[in-house]
Amino acid sequence: MDESYAASEGLPLDAELSFSIRNSSALKQRVTKVFELLRDPVYRYLFRILGDPANAEDLTQEVFLRLYSHLHGGGGVANVRAWVFRVAHNLAVDHQRKKVHLEPFDAPTWYQAPDPAPCAEDRVLEDERQRRLQRALSELSSEERHCLELRAEGLSYQEIADVLDIRLPTLVKYLGRIIRKLVKQTAYV
Repeated sequence: MDESYAASEGLPLDAELSFSIRNSSALKQRVTKVFELLRDPVYRYLFRILGDPANAEDLTQEVFLRLYSHLHGGGGVANVRAWVFRVAHNLAVDHQRKKVHLEPFDAPTWYQAPDPAPCAEDRVLEDERQRRLQRALSELSSEERHCLELRAEGLSYQEIADVLDIRLPTLVKYLGRIIRKLVKQTAYV
């Protein structure tokens, strides 16, 4: 399990954020701690959705600025991780809506490079498997890709349901359909 995920599960803010934070420097320290724990997963999520490192970096910073503003204004957060990814998700969706055209999904970031020394037949089969996977991933809707990206970042089903603002049973069925769709489209006939 990723260290940042394990560390972020018990963020010290979760229980404390429902109370008003009077000390501005303490708030900055706490938000900085959340930033250090969740910056990389949020950036990876945004980068995979947007495909642009500069935009992903800008939106990552915006997420944590919004967290600080929300808390500074007296707002509470029950689950910091889910809240941060919800804001990241919404910013990504808004950013994509502003685009004139949709860019193709960069599927090669979803898999690791194959073994450098496979035989020719293995390379052909692996290349075909990767083409099928890339094609299947490119045919997913934006919402389906977002759902998979959040799961790939290690969010629990409940956290993903919170981010996407859907009920947990609905999310479980939705993810199951996405996985069955991918398996069906990537299976050899």
